[in-house]
Amino acid sequence: MSDILLFEEILRLREDVKKRIDKIMSQISVFQAKVQVQFDSLTGSLSSFSTDIAILAKQISDLQAQIAASSSTLAPADQALLDTTVTNATALATAASTMVANIPDLPPPTPPGV
Repeated sequence: MSDILLFEEILRLREDVKKRIDKIMSQISVFQAKVQVQFDSLTGSLSSFSTDIAILAKQISDLQAQIAASSSTLAPADQALLDTTVTNATALATAASTMVANIPDLPPPTPPGV
């Protein structure tokens, strides 16, 4: 094979490899963008979840204080249920906050070609 033909074949192969790399990188960029949308959605959902649980815990505590301040008394079984609800809501709020706190912030995606 002549040097010119060999050189042309190398150039052709080089161009083929470059096209394949570009195609792979494009697919990686598309995949990363799709996954980033899901990460963003999940992070927002977890933050909202944590906030909603904290609000619920506050409402339960406020209700408990309102009941305690009234002239009526609760039956021991009702008070136990209320106390259990407060304990469970507080534990859930703590767990949700811990979960949100342990999810690291993701770096912004790097634009293709950088």
